[in-house]
Amino acid sequence: MRKGFKIAYSVLFFAACALPAAMMPFVQPNAEIEKKSLTEMPAFIDENGVNTDFSTQFESWFNDRIPMRPELLSAANLIKGEVLSTASSNVISNGGWLFYDSEKFDYMDTNAMSGSQLNATAVTLSLLEEKVTADGGRFTFVPMPNKASVYGEYMPACYKKADENNLTRLSAKLTEYGINYTDMLKVMTENKDKGIYHARDSHWNNLGAIIGYNEIMNSLGRPHNTYENATYKYEQIWRADLDKLLYPAGGYMDWQYEFDITYSLFRFTNPAGVRDTAAQLAIFMSDKEENDMNITTQNLNKAPNKSLYMVRDSFGRALLPFMIDNYASANFVRTNRPDVSGSFADKDFVYEIVERNLKNVIATAPYMFAPERTDSDPAAIPADSEAKAVFSDEGYAFRLYGSLPEDAETGSGRIYVIFGTSTGKRVFEAFPIYETELLGGTGTKGFSMFIDKKAGLSGSCSITVVTGGKAYNAGSVSV
Repeated sequence: MRKGFKIAYSVLFFAACALPAAMMPFVQPNAEIEKKSLTEMPAFIDENGVNTDFSTQFESWFNDRIPMRPELLSAANLIKGEVLSTASSNVISNGGWLFYDSEKFDYMDTNAMSGSQLNATAVTLSLLEEKVTADGGRFTFVPMPNKASVYGEYMPACYKKADENNLTRLSAKLTEYGINYTDMLKVMTENKDKGIYHARDSHWNNLGAIIGYNEIMNSLGRPHNTYENATYKYEQIWRADLDKLLYPAGGYMDWQYEFDITYSLFRFTNPAGVRDTAAQLAIFMSDKEENDMNITTQNLNKAPNKSLYMVRDSFGRALLPFMIDNYASANFVRTNRPDVSGSFADKDFVYEIVERNLKNVIATAPYMFAPERTDSDPAAIPADSEAKAVFSDEGYAFRLYGSLPEDAETGSGRIYVIFGTSTGKRVFEAFPIYETELLGGTGTKGFSMFIDKKAGLSGSCSITVVTGGKAYNAGSVSV
């Protein structure tokens, strides 16, 4: 009897394991749920011979196509998340509140930026603001706090909140460097009792967005519609992003504020040819993230302000209708490289980024011509080591980037590059950014700049990089 039971149990066990594979020819993979391009079937032999990564690639292909994968993931995560309160599918679950697992690093301050990185971020933002305001525009930086930074009381007790982190330290630097910014941590914390973040999503809800929008416009000092008397419905209609990670086959709907606001008529100039603007806007405001890297709009009524350039991430989705309604033209881009190479006369620049991605501000240099300075540090002494520099002609501009020794003292973060020419020297200020993708390695001390061809540099030029009271020889280039 016992032997028969063991045999039956073994047969059922292996049958259950084999069932998904047996169903594969009859079930279509759900690419929409995966939210990525499915892995192609790898070749065992390719143009280079035997594919040594075949097993890894095949596993990825197989995992993308396992039948009932969403259902199996949902069942497993239900047990781990709602019953055991353990992180699963990159989600922390606690009593109905969900957080990105990566938020724990900011929450506990285990990913602290160095002092030189904080200075580099502040200097980068100050150079952007300098350019925008010199043109006659206005600038505000909008660091959005992670949900855990606002609603930390719902994080599991095993995570201990630090007294400070990258966001609080950078906020102090922004004040020190005189950079105009919207203190969203303060605003969101002061309004948290109103319920301004979703419980099962990583973002604010529409109420949080309308509060944030008003603070952004106040920071810019621009006239704007406040929508303070708008009526709303509070309904359980939101399919939250974190919930979908946990339960791709279908989970719990979150609550959302639906405001009854009549906005000005507008049209999309990018994407072009949109006939149903309301439907297209709804797609951009959802988590589908389809073709939303560069959105431009034109208000068809009289708007309070002329022009907007907004660098944003997924938090900026909920801001779209308010911003579109208050600018004659608006451009919303999702990028790590802002473009301020053109004129910003009568144009506002809003730079929004979530706390967990603050390091991306110094991931690569913005498109901006380096400002020319009258001098660098005249008291700088020759350094014991040299800087590495790479020079190229990009057609629209000259580009110079490079690295400094990792033990280099960068002081306040300002970096000046001196071009020694046959007729004298020219000084430009560079972004204090290490171009990781171009230089490789794990360096953090670097410089990067674009030089306007109209600046008049030509011929053979020696390159000297000055920072922290020292001058580093970086060789010479031919312009």
